[in-house]
Amino acid sequence: MELPDSRLVKRIRDGDRDSFATLVERYKKPVFNLMFRYSDSLDDAADMTQDVFCRIFEKLHLYREKQKFFSWLYTLALNYARDWKRQQCSHERNVRTIETDRSTGSNHPEHQAESRQQIEQLLLALDTLPEDRKEMVILRYRHERSIRELAEIFSLSESAVKMRLHRSLQDLGNEMGGF
Repeated sequence: MELPDSRLVKRIRDGDRDSFATLVERYKKPVFNLMFRYSDSLDDAADMTQDVFCRIFEKLHLYREKQKFFSWLYTLALNYARDWKRQQCSHERNVRTIETDRSTGSNHPEHQAESRQQIEQLLLALDTLPEDRKEMVILRYRHERSIRELAEIFSLSESAVKMRLHRSLQDLGNEMGGF
């Protein structure tokens, strides 16, 4: 049975470092993907992910159980990624983690080519969104995070999150030619 995050945090605070390894294992993929989107480098993303988890361990005493742990963790990771990006003075915006849904129901080469083309078009369209709106879309639709979690992560009201998601989807549709 999988322990809830709050229980793991309590164990870590009580000195059980193995519980931290469980949290790392649970959340390393979304943190790594976030770091990769900001760095566009596997090596940098791996280093950044390690730094983020070190910071999380150091700041675990600041976590308050009224907030979902993932929201707290992702906010720290997002702030770290933004700081790193500023330090790099890079303005490239790439999203590389949206995976191809290979279960399209057809293995026909024409369907596979069309699917790849749509994914490439989506990636290019995502790159046109501002960084925070792009992250919001990815968290909502790829990582299936709730509106409430997004509101916590981005320090916005739930209605503001809904409006930004709506506008982002409209912009993506326009960018993709009414897709």
